[in-house]
Amino acid sequence: MIALPESYPWHSAQWARYARRAQEATLPHALLLSGPAGLGKLNFAYRFARFLLCDAPKEITACGRCRGCHLLSVGNHADFLHTAPEGDSRQIKIDQIRALSHFVSLSRDSGRYKVVLISNADTINRNAANSLLKTLEEPPPFSVILLITAWAASLPATLLSRCQRIEFRCPARAMALEWLATKAPDIDAETCLALARGAPLTALACSRDDLLSARRALFSDIQRLAEARDTPVKVAERWRQYAPEMIVGWLLSWLADVVKLKSNVTLGGLNNPDVAQGLQAVARRLDLVASFALYDLLIGYRRMQHAPLNPQLVLEDTLIALTGIFNVAKP
Repeated sequence: MIALPESYPWHSAQWARYARRAQEATLPHALLLSGPAGLGKLNFAYRFARFLLCDAPKEITACGRCRGCHLLSVGNHADFLHTAPEGDSRQIKIDQIRALSHFVSLSRDSGRYKVVLISNADTINRNAANSLLKTLEEPPPFSVILLITAWAASLPATLLSRCQRIEFRCPARAMALEWLATKAPDIDAETCLALARGAPLTALACSRDDLLSARRALFSDIQRLAEARDTPVKVAERWRQYAPEMIVGWLLSWLADVVKLKSNVTLGGLNNPDVAQGLQAVARRLDLVASFALYDLLIGYRRMQHAPLNPQLVLEDTLIALTGIFNVAKP
């Protein structure tokens, strides 16, 4: 029997609803899978594509034995197409969408549907979005397009209006901790989950990739900058090993904590409870007005994460702004 993609307990409600709609032939032609990263939206989409293309589904799941399941598992199903940014590009371009439109216009080979999966749908550029809109407005029968994004607000309103959204949210803390215990019983699940802002797959990746140690080292560098025991140039040398988007995410998490502590507001707890003592020390040196300017800069970088930015310039600008939030602060 062919191994099927893993099902996650926090997907159960969405899965039951849309699998039933597929059985009842009332499935929308375009589904937008949206929600924070680290919830397994791509996994859900693959499972759903396999279910739609299975020749002999068992109730609301693929059989894992038929020709359709086999072809999809080896990446050779004629009725399935996966579209994503290619190579070094951070965008989905118009040629890819034209190929997608041609694909769905073809007759089905053997499956019940023709299925298209679009990863990182928020990276579709303007021309490609306009081209995709034409396909969404006049979808061929028995075609299903699954768009996946963690940034639905970045998609054009015209595309959003043509899709039915499947919203994914972080599971209850107890469910997430129980799942993590089955996958990695020896990790500090509480800390990893807090760092991941409740996203179980992100929490698991943090534990496996030793990101906790890297993050603590980065936070230690920030404390050294706050106390004028290090320089932005030296810190930049150490930070070059990390992806800019990872640094931005960590800094936003850290900044939210120190602003809370500076304002004596800790409602909902800290994002980084394992480094609370260091956060408190930094918060005493924080200038709130300058910290909000840093926050705006980081949010701007996050919104442009798929744009062709220069990583070195992002790092330098970030460190200059970061140093600035301590320059006028008093211990």
